[in-house]
Amino acid sequence: MENIIPNPHDKFFKESFSRLEVAKSFIEEVFPSEIQDKMNLNSLKMSNASFIDEMLKENFADLVYQCEYQGVKAEIVLLFEHKSYQEDFPEWQLLRYISNIWGEFQKQKKKNKGKKPSVVIPVIIHHGETPWKKISMRSYFGNPPTELLRFLPEFDYLLFSLNDFEDHQIANFKNDFLSTAAMLLKHSRDEKEKFLLIESFIIDKLRTFDVLHENSYINSIAFYLHGVANLTTNELIIIFTKVSNNLNKIAMTSADQIRLEERENSTFNYVKGLIQNGVSIELIAKSFGLSIQKVEEIVQKIKASYN
Repeated sequence: MENIIPNPHDKFFKESFSRLEVAKSFIEEVFPSEIQDKMNLNSLKMSNASFIDEMLKENFADLVYQCEYQGVKAEIVLLFEHKSYQEDFPEWQLLRYISNIWGEFQKQKKKNKGKKPSVVIPVIIHHGETPWKKISMRSYFGNPPTELLRFLPEFDYLLFSLNDFEDHQIANFKNDFLSTAAMLLKHSRDEKEKFLLIESFIIDKLRTFDVLHENSYINSIAFYLHGVANLTTNELIIIFTKVSNNLNKIAMTSADQIRLEERENSTFNYVKGLIQNGVSIELIAKSFGLSIQKVEEIVQKIKASYN
């Protein structure tokens, strides 16, 4: 962790897809019918669990949903891959993730006595610049002798690359939160001028959220637009003002929060550098005009960033 501001892609993904209605709509919109038809979406619920370990946290942000599938509980795992390139061996990473889920089930053997582990349906939502190449596990091993194939694991996962969807398809998603999240994630790597081509879409969705009084989600959109589209706080205010006076106020508040976070982030990185070079807490506090307690809080965050 290089700063105290969470990865904007991870944060916005989780804020959007942790809404039950978004996950449900996503399944209804894009899941294969042969799977979707057997899912009892009325039983869909989000789990508080996360199975991202130290080796996986650089690759995925995750959300875990549970759902009945023909009367049997299944884990619907939404994994979000947001890098601009596909790393080597993503199938191995997925296998590790699935193993983590089953390993946790094993740890809870007393609680799960008499129960069977859930079938895991990994779902990759990808929006990198380069296509995601889906290959089988066995293909990594070339052409091993037929008698050895039984020793190799084989599994599948659902892949949804947002770049494979046309803008008009995303705009027509029935759920406004899903449509907005998918569109912003898809275009998050565009240059500012290209990104602003979807300004009318953004304004239309902001009007909807304004009517629904979804101020918190509107604030999330403001932070995401600033974080990934490099829109200045003034540009955000201009866009939001086109919607309503209420959104103008939200934009002004968001702009203040963004500036505050940027200052805190800058201070964090400066203090981190000084601590690493052996500068005392007392001297740092005096140099930055901070209290000893505040510097100690930053030091604790620095220590946590290494865990």
